[in-house]
Amino acid sequence: MNVLRAIQVFSPTVTSSLKFLKAAGDDRFVDADASIFYMENMYHFFQVHNVSSRDHYLRSLDSSIAPYVHISDERLDWLNVTFPKYIDDIQKTSVDVGFKGLTKETAHALQFTAKSTYLCVNFLLSQVGFYYVVTRSFSSDAVEAMFSHVRLKGGSNDATDARAADYALRQILRCGIVKASHSSNTAENVNYISPANILNLQENRESFTKHTEQLIFPIEVRRNIHNLKKCIIPDNNIFSASVAFLAGYIIKKLEDLFHCDECLTPLLCTSIPGPLLQLIAIQNRGGLVYPKDIFVGIIQLIAESIQQMLPFLQHDNPGKYILEELYPHLVQNPIFVCANHRDSVCKYIIKTTVKPVLSNLCLETTDSVKTFALNFKPKSRKVLKL
Repeated sequence: MNVLRAIQVFSPTVTSSLKFLKAAGDDRFVDADASIFYMENMYHFFQVHNVSSRDHYLRSLDSSIAPYVHISDERLDWLNVTFPKYIDDIQKTSVDVGFKGLTKETAHALQFTAKSTYLCVNFLLSQVGFYYVVTRSFSSDAVEAMFSHVRLKGGSNDATDARAADYALRQILRCGIVKASHSSNTAENVNYISPANILNLQENRESFTKHTEQLIFPIEVRRNIHNLKKCIIPDNNIFSASVAFLAGYIIKKLEDLFHCDECLTPLLCTSIPGPLLQLIAIQNRGGLVYPKDIFVGIIQLIAESIQQMLPFLQHDNPGKYILEELYPHLVQNPIFVCANHRDSVCKYIIKTTVKPVLSNLCLETTDSVKTFALNFKPKSRKVLKL
């Protein structure tokens, strides 16, 4: 079970996107309020159980992960009253409209976890005398790990009987759990490189050099690259809004690197955020910045140019060649007025934009590959380990 995936589904990034699409008038998300409210409640449920530090909430500007220091904390009331009532409302409303709702086991587990967390925190603060409580320490991982080892000792058997469980527990108590150390000097995998592979690698490098010297992009790609010299305002859509979020991140990194007002002032939006920046405004807790529309257009044009250039780049280091192609045009854009940092700023913008674009393209390629599937459930899970 991958809990991180579940948290990402309910994360503010997803709910903010849904809110943005609803506010933008997309017909597919007109009735998304109930789904958004459900996702926000589930994410809050994860967050109140993810308190791990006394000061992390100050750096992240998120009060939901602050440590519990008093029994009058509103999060405790939410766990004890509000959230269990909300789960009951989901079940009742689902039955009224003909839906199944949550399974009985899921609903009971959510309510049981919320109630037990409230009782544990209340007990530790009021009776034991804890100064603060962090809920991430409330973990059942040790119990789950023990069950996993018992199953493993029985040959990864899905239906471990009493005899196999008893044998596994005896072995664990006698021998302990032995596993490979990450700090050991023994390599897990040893790859053999033959002289033929080395020759092929040299030939590929020679062909790459020849390829880059004779590379000619189509006129559409060249037009986009040349447009980096201009200031273009992007359209108001979900793609441009996500690019605006990336543009704000780049401005924050430039501020940390150069500390130059002459570089940053032309990139920052000083007026009330428009529709393009609403995705940032919805997620802002006080630490985000709003880029200008023309800077968002530059980042979007760089991303589009990278996607158009990739089919013509046949080598293992596209970032270097993309930088060499885009930099001479981007450095001529009038938005970059600082003579001292213009070159460094432009190179950093291109490098920072290349990474997420290539990452997204690789993820799309990975997701498109068919996964291993079985026609029937195997008798042993060892089949899946081959």
